[in-house]
Amino acid sequence: MTKRDWDDPQYKAWRMTVKKRDGWVCQMPGCSSKKALKVHHIITWARAPSMRYDPGNGITLCRKCHDSISKKETHYQRVFLAIASKNNGKRKGS
Repeated sequence: MTKRDWDDPQYKAWRMTVKKRDGWVCQMPGCSSKKALKVHHIITWARAPSMRYDPGNGITLCRKCHDSISKKETHYQRVFLAIASKNNGKRKGS
C-alpha cells in the first residue's frame, strides 16, 4: 500500500497512540499548542514502509508547525526521533 487510507483502523490507532504518548501537545521545540494536532511521520511514509505504524516514527505537531516543516522534513528528522524516543521512554515508565 503506497496511498494512505485515513480511515484505516491501523492508521487511526497509530495516530491516536502517538498523540496520547505526546500528551496531546505539539512537540516542536518552542511550541506547546494543543489545537489542530496532526501526527507527522518522522521518516516519510514513502521512504519507510516498514515504519508506517511504528509510534517511534511519529510525532505530534500542530497544523502551523507541521506546515512550517513542509519540504524540510529531513532537517528535523534527528531532533524528532530523539523527542519521540524520549516520549516513548516516559510512556513505558508511567
